[in-house]
Amino acid sequence: MPDESCRTCGGELVNHILCSCCRKPTRKKCNMCSHVTLLQPHQYCIKNSSSHTKPLLVQVASKKVSTSRNYLHLSFLAVAVIGFLVLGLVSTSDHGISPSIMPDDAQATNSSKMAKNLSSFPAGSGKLYDNCLAYGSGESVTVTCPTNDGSVYKGILNMSQDLKKDFADSVFSIRGVSVMENSNGSVILQYHMKKYVTDYFGN
Repeated sequence: MPDESCRTCGGELVNHILCSCCRKPTRKKCNMCSHVTLLQPHQYCIKNSSSHTKPLLVQVASKKVSTSRNYLHLSFLAVAVIGFLVLGLVSTSDHGISPSIMPDDAQATNSSKMAKNLSSFPAGSGKLYDNCLAYGSGESVTVTCPTNDGSVYKGILNMSQDLKKDFADSVFSIRGVSVMENSNGSVILQYHMKKYVTDYFGN
């Protein structure tokens, strides 16, 4: 900058912006009017700016290559971890299944139990419900059973004396109960191959 005075007011100019490479002033500011001069790069900055751009491009390209390699390593690591997890789950689930009981065998057993339950009730005497849940407290038994049409059968029955002996007047909940409604109004509960004759609560 050949002129060291402000062109607007004639005041003294001081350094405002310096070159990042050589620390020479590229812009100055007036002390009196705060006017800033135009950017005036000097020869050293122009040469350095052209030489700095090429290595920056090379460095950016090398960074991209290294990050793409990192992504590749991370993806392989993620696939390996997921593979080990899947193998672990498969191996533990195989050990959890007993080889003597398979699902087909369990269904065959259940259907044979149902056939035994059906044969133990007198044929044609009323409606039969299997796989029921019975719960009560000593005075009555509430029975909830699934039906073939998707609805739920629910009945509140008197507690029979034999059933009171088995559960000793305590709160209970039992599964696997069969219920047979007879046409005369009596109800037969079957649990563990024992039959308990009762009727509806309040009758």
